Amino acid sequence: MGAALHDLLAAAAVAGRTCAGLVFLLAATQKAQHWRILPGVIANYRLLPRWMNGPAAALLPPAEMVLAILLLSALFNPWPSLAAMALLTLFAAAMAINIRRGRDHIDCGCGESFLRQTLNGTLVARNGLLVVLLMPALATGGHMTMPMILTATAAGIGLFLLYLLLNVFAALPPADARGHRFA
Repeated sequence: MGAALHDLLAAAAVAGRTCAGLVFLLAATQKAQHWRILPGVIANYRLLPRWMNGPAAALLPPAEMVLAILLLSALFNPWPSLAAMALLTLFAAAMAINIRRGRDHIDCGCGESFLRQTLNGTLVARNGLLVVLLMPALATGGHMTMPMILTATAAGIGLFLLYLLLNVFAALPPADARGHRFA
């Protein structure tokens, strides 16, 4: 692999891990803040036996926090990226199953209580995009210069801010024909 391609993949890996790590950090924090309603949110998906909703709700925020810390660490180990990709794929599958069942009215439970969003294909695609952002982390490792690390980290933060902005737009109530928004 050429040096320029290696550097590009390495930078993409750091940017993807930074963005996904911040997404998991935000999700874990917000789920932990709303721990009382999390079992109900999980139950709304109707994918687990009832007795598993409580344990799943208890394990999810710490698991997301551990993934966030590992993704944001300087260690170039593919396992945190693989675990994050698996969890994001699981979440996307759960949303897609419920959309297919006609249960798109339920809250996604993505952790942003002030931006409640019902299930839709955009949320499924968002998780798929986060998986794609993590893929370069599976193919890279090795030495990076400090300017490359800082640039790639800044790119990851920029991607995370874009993620937040798109979530705000997606959560806006629909507008009528005159452009007025309904709450």
